[in-house]
Amino acid sequence: MTVVVGYVPTETGFSAVVEAERAARCREVAVVVVNVVGATGYRAPTAADQRHLDAVAEYLNKRGIRHSLRSISSDERPADVLLNVAQEVDASLILLGLHQRSWIARRVLGSTAQAVVLAAPCPVLVVPDVDETGDQPTTADTDAPPLRSMGQTPDFRGGKPR
Repeated sequence: MTVVVGYVPTETGFSAVVEAERAARCREVAVVVVNVVGATGYRAPTAADQRHLDAVAEYLNKRGIRHSLRSISSDERPADVLLNVAQEVDASLILLGLHQRSWIARRVLGSTAQAVVLAAPCPVLVVPDVDETGDQPTTADTDAPPLRSMGQTPDFRGGKPR
């Protein structure tokens, strides 16, 4: 059994590693840190370079946590890569950082966290977004478009808008 953590080089990504360390210590298991490098390569902000992976390894080494790091180049969705690793290592827990995106980005790009939660072979712990963006925190009220059921739909009677 292991703890699998999906890592991206952000504060939220590192928070997921910290939580993975805690979970691994409680369960007395190893941590497998997974970073997916997609088709755009290291230009993508989610791709961790060797410097980031070394920092994660140093953090886990200092705390005496058995671990392995996997930088996986793949055109598959990151969720599928994480799920495959979780099955391969018989994960007892998957950890992910939750990154805020606009409503259109979630619909177009999908959500790694959502896909993992829905298909995971084990429990999933999602760490909240702690990245500083300089913007105000995103809330459901400001992030999502107005719902049509909230009186925002034109009044249709007899097939014609009024």
